[in-house]
Amino acid sequence: MGPSPASFPMNTANSLPLPRPGRMPGTRERRYSSDTRVAMNSFRHGSVQLLFVIAVAAIFVDDVAQSQYSGLRLLTNAKEKGAVCIDGSAPGYYFSPGFGGGVQNWMIYVEGGGWCRSINECANRANTYLGSTNHSPPREILPNTGILSHNAGVNPDFYNWNIAWIRYCDGSSFVGDRDEPVVVSKNLTIYLRGQRVWDAIMEDLMDIGMAKAEKALLIGCSAGGLTAILHCDSFKALFPGNSVVKCMADAGFFLDTPDVSGGLTSLELFRGVALTHNVMPALDKRCTSSRPASSAWDCFFAQNALPYVNTPLYILQSDLDIYQIGNLVAPKSADPTGTWTRCTQDLGSCSSKQLGVLEEFRIRMVRALEAADSAVRGEFVISCYAHCMATDTARWNGHQTFLINGKTIAQSVGDWYNARNVNDFVLVDGPYPSNPTCSGRTTHSEETDFAEHLVVTQD
Repeated sequence: MGPSPASFPMNTANSLPLPRPGRMPGTRERRYSSDTRVAMNSFRHGSVQLLFVIAVAAIFVDDVAQSQYSGLRLLTNAKEKGAVCIDGSAPGYYFSPGFGGGVQNWMIYVEGGGWCRSINECANRANTYLGSTNHSPPREILPNTGILSHNAGVNPDFYNWNIAWIRYCDGSSFVGDRDEPVVVSKNLTIYLRGQRVWDAIMEDLMDIGMAKAEKALLIGCSAGGLTAILHCDSFKALFPGNSVVKCMADAGFFLDTPDVSGGLTSLELFRGVALTHNVMPALDKRCTSSRPASSAWDCFFAQNALPYVNTPLYILQSDLDIYQIGNLVAPKSADPTGTWTRCTQDLGSCSSKQLGVLEEFRIRMVRALEAADSAVRGEFVISCYAHCMATDTARWNGHQTFLINGKTIAQSVGDWYNARNVNDFVLVDGPYPSNPTCSGRTTHSEETDFAEHLVVTQD
């Protein structure tokens, strides 16, 4: 029996001051707006050219209440098993205890922060927020917002749950397992062992009470959203059969497509991450065995992994995701003349031709999700310019909330998790700009990136 959450030894130094022709078997009818059906029927199979983004977690900190979290819990004993961050520091997480009827319910939140695809990139992360728990923020600035809020008015279905906020410090969405340390220089050795870090954190959470969970939800944003997809079934396997266990990927569905110059940056990025971190042992064996050995790594892509996820999984996604539009579809490297700069900063400045490219991207995403549909999956796919919406109170259930068929994100997720309104679990928006709740929210500058902000301010 492990220690109770209240008796955690805390790291006070780091917490100062304290296309498918028909439905697949087992799937159900998807609810599209009428505009979506028209757009899908008119979509032509041209070469949509896109580039990949190394996204960071968009954690919105408006309306932050007094911190609900304890200080960072460092798992120093995990180092004995080789479970360490890139710089060799101990992994860890913040904890917020549940209360009332939620004391036996657990939410595991995985922050985002992109990936590192080479030894050099990973070495550059080692002394930053994204590669070390030595650069962790004080608990006071962690957001008490959106699905993480303890306010029943903001978050009626999950407000009183236990929350573990996992520090992302490995650069592989917690699936890498490179056994040998990498000596970069005389003064720097790095470790690429995200899977071991994940296992150590899960073991500790089970020891301090999660093993008795009646309900559990694994949720992640961006790179953390990919974690939620790749680890969903193994997360479910931790619990007894009578526990309700589900997962949620917020902005974690990144497409494998070329960029506007015809380059394959997305493919090269994910392949680089997969090979650098040795992610193959953690990938679903049904997926990897269905491919030649030379390309089995591409089961690291969400769109390839998703069909093999059996556990109930919710996809919260903008099909005009800010990071994918600005860094996948039209990054500077693929747009040297800056033709796309104004468009990616403000969709209202896009030409009709550019909007056509974005609509092709949107339809590709909708079709990729559709091809991996299952009867236990939920979706809220919005055509607003956004990224990581679940932790933003205004968009989750507030004054700037997005709606599809009159439902907020909070209502849709809550209905899906609790099996309410069972015929309304998959909500897919129409093409931009048909959704009036997107009105006035078309600019890149509206998004606030929690993890990126911390990295910048520490430099």
